[in-house]
Amino acid sequence: MTLLCLLAAEPELRVGMPSPGAWLTPSEQARLQSLGTEARRDTFLAGRWLARRAVQRWLGSDEPPALEVASSGACRVAGRGDVFVSISHSAGTVACVAAGVPIGIDVESLARPRDHLALAETVHSPAQRAELAALPVEARAQVFLQAWTLKEAWLKAREQGLDFALMRALDFSDDPEGDVAVTTIGAVVLAVACNPKLPVRIEGPMNAVWRRCRARRAGE
Repeated sequence: MTLLCLLAAEPELRVGMPSPGAWLTPSEQARLQSLGTEARRDTFLAGRWLARRAVQRWLGSDEPPALEVASSGACRVAGRGDVFVSISHSAGTVACVAAGVPIGIDVESLARPRDHLALAETVHSPAQRAELAALPVEARAQVFLQAWTLKEAWLKAREQGLDFALMRALDFSDDPEGDVAVTTIGAVVLAVACNPKLPVRIEGPMNAVWRRCRARRAGE
């Protein structure tokens, strides 16, 4: 079993994209209309278009699939219980993942200015915050975002929203047979998670070196 991960820039996805009315399903149309700005609508369309490519390629199908918006907000493949897809966006980059088990993905930009120590107060455990604070300032972004993306991908694989208490309780240890993996590609950090565990093979993006881990809660 494989996991397929695709990464693309929003402008690239808009080139040759058909009119949304030709391929969005009713639940996607409703979600699109609920978005208040053109920028958010463009990002939504880019993610949905890349998700169709990911599922089509994973299935080896001649036709792109129909996708739906679940009540949780997650992306689902219409009429299929054997393939799962997840979408993430950050600073003009779109990431999608498809697999045969429930899946989550998160992508974050390293270039975006942030106060990583302040953010860690919300989403990291005391031990993780101490580790982050001990690092040189220039090293904090990557370490913080690796943990952040792993946590958010893990939650998305379970169709859970941002649960800050649970995020603070999550930690990760290296494990080649774990349920999460993270990589850095250029200026972005990308993490994927499966429930119950990752497939043996992760396909794409090109030259990605994945660190596979197992998620655990404090006290386990």
